[in-house]
Amino acid sequence: MPVDADQDALKNLLEVQAEDSEIQRLTQRRAALPEAARLAEVNSQLEELDADLEIARKQLEKITREQNRLEGEIELLAQKTGREEGRLFSGAVSNPKELSALQEEVASLKRRSGSLEDELLEVMVHRDSSNETIQSLEAERSSAAQTAEELAAQVTEVTSEIETSLAQHSARREEVAAAVSADLLKLYEGLRDSKQGIGAAALVGDTCQGCHTALPSREVERLRAEKGLQRCDNCRRILVVA
Repeated sequence: MPVDADQDALKNLLEVQAEDSEIQRLTQRRAALPEAARLAEVNSQLEELDADLEIARKQLEKITREQNRLEGEIELLAQKTGREEGRLFSGAVSNPKELSALQEEVASLKRRSGSLEDELLEVMVHRDSSNETIQSLEAERSSAAQTAEELAAQVTEVTSEIETSLAQHSARREEVAAAVSADLLKLYEGLRDSKQGIGAAALVGDTCQGCHTALPSREVERLRAEKGLQRCDNCRRILVVA
């Protein structure tokens, strides 16, 4: 069944198209905000930093336990060495064999203590390095968290602006569409779905603004003479002739 459309209806349809195009643009912009993409990257970075910090802190705890163990052993050896040296120099042991054994025991304790002190120094170096790593990760995380907070605020602000604009254009679209017949809207919507969002376009000069194709002069003359509902010969969109 043919779809009738006068010039006013076609002009309203062009405005519907303009509102639909703007709604589509805003919707696409909302879905592809660069701030949102950057926020997702920073949040991913924060997750990695949190995981790295957890590993680094556990490593520091392990190093600290090892340091405490070594310091405890060194302290016990120092006490034992002190007692044995006290016996050695007190004169309480006079038997040469016992005295020699005691001297060897003190020397062994000191060697063991020296070995543990070397281990302790190594562990302390590792602890300093671990602390530096944690401080560096914490500083990086703090900076990333601040960036994430700023980006989240930007995303909220921009999204709010887009939502407000979308509501305005949607309301205007409904208002204008009410002045277009149901049959014409149905034809337009079907074309719009299959034509990359453009179902109706104006003829400017000899060019269809939907496909940007220049039409033959004879075709343009016919379109201007007939008016009413017309279709572009090239793209088959609804062509609105002024």
